[in-house]
Amino acid sequence: MRLLGGTPPARFFLALFVWRLVPRRDAAGTEEVVFGKVGGSILLLCRNVSKEATEVVWFQGDPHSFPPLFSSRVTFPPDVRFSLVDNSSLRITELRLQDEGNYTCKEVLNKTDHEHRVQLLVANPPQSTPKCWAETSSSGLMLQLVCSWPGGYPHPTLHWREEGYDLENSSWVISSTSSSDTHVETLNSSHLSHRKVFKCVGSHVVRQEEPACTVEIKIPSLESEPPKTCFVGDNVTLTCRVTESTPAARLTWLRGIAQPELEIQPGGRFLVAQEGNVSRLTIQNCSQGTDGGCYVCKAQNPVGLRELLVCLTVKQPVNIVGVVGAVVVLSLLAVLTITGVVLYYNPLLCLRGATFRNQDSGDVLVLVDSEDDDEGNGEEETMSSSTKQEAMALINGSSMQAAYLNCLMEGEDGQQHGGVSAQEEGTRGT
Repeated sequence: MRLLGGTPPARFFLALFVWRLVPRRDAAGTEEVVFGKVGGSILLLCRNVSKEATEVVWFQGDPHSFPPLFSSRVTFPPDVRFSLVDNSSLRITELRLQDEGNYTCKEVLNKTDHEHRVQLLVANPPQSTPKCWAETSSSGLMLQLVCSWPGGYPHPTLHWREEGYDLENSSWVISSTSSSDTHVETLNSSHLSHRKVFKCVGSHVVRQEEPACTVEIKIPSLESEPPKTCFVGDNVTLTCRVTESTPAARLTWLRGIAQPELEIQPGGRFLVAQEGNVSRLTIQNCSQGTDGGCYVCKAQNPVGLRELLVCLTVKQPVNIVGVVGAVVVLSLLAVLTITGVVLYYNPLLCLRGATFRNQDSGDVLVLVDSEDDDEGNGEEETMSSSTKQEAMALINGSSMQAAYLNCLMEGEDGQQHGGVSAQEEGTRGT
């Protein structure tokens, strides 16, 4: 029969008998702490062993427990991850978290009982890199630098530095706190300046390199929309946007330059809302007497302060129906005025236009002249009268054209009467 690990039974019981012969007195020993990495290997040295020792036994946990973990003569554990080096030191490969604990090595001698205690910590380094950022303290006056490096065991060590020097040694550090895998430094804002860079360096017991992250603090920078206009009784929203700020800025609205310390509080007709880096001031039921003017958007963080003016104009609403009616009336008056001027200076213009427009309507104007032009002046008046009557003959014509022709004939008649009068005066003179 063979026991686990291939140990013959006679040899096993011999080792057990020898072990029970070891005196159980307080042993003189030494202690140390070692770290191993999950998945790696570790060598636990048995430092306080005598050269005359013929056998070394390793225990896990209580050094007086039985059976021991490993022996230089008898292999107790079936786990192939455990082995002896130089017949005294214990090697553990493929480390696991459950391998962590206290280990003790003892020499098997009748005269001496030396032992060495080793505390094994199986560490698991963080897989990522440190993350760092800046915050504003609850009072709003101080800067807090936060550095976090989670996921490691045991917890890493974190240090904040500025220009290569640890901040812990600086006089302008107000407080320094650490909890598990996070480290926070609180600084006085009087020593801060725009674009100053801080660096967080992390270290771990099983990592040789020291990863780091940086934070650059910045004074707020603002931008807003163009000036707004609000009609009396309507609502309007003023917008202020932070384009750059580290740490995040607190945004507030002030009524104007004349009252710089009077901050607008939400309530009543004023609504103030901030989403991320954008703040909006909504004014309900605009009043021309009280709401018009410029408002101040104020952004502040521990690094500095910036202000921006946002102007609002309040106007009376415009009567659209009245404006349209006035435009129509003015247009009609202009048309009538132009028409009256044209008729006043040239009354025959419309008649002539009408004559040209009706040329295609089939109207025919017949003019009949007298056949005998050689008779006396007395007969000319009679003939002119009959000629006018005959000239008024209009076939399919209009009354307007007849009136026009009548005017023309009257003009010619006046010229004829003038000629006859001149002839009569000449005859009388002779």
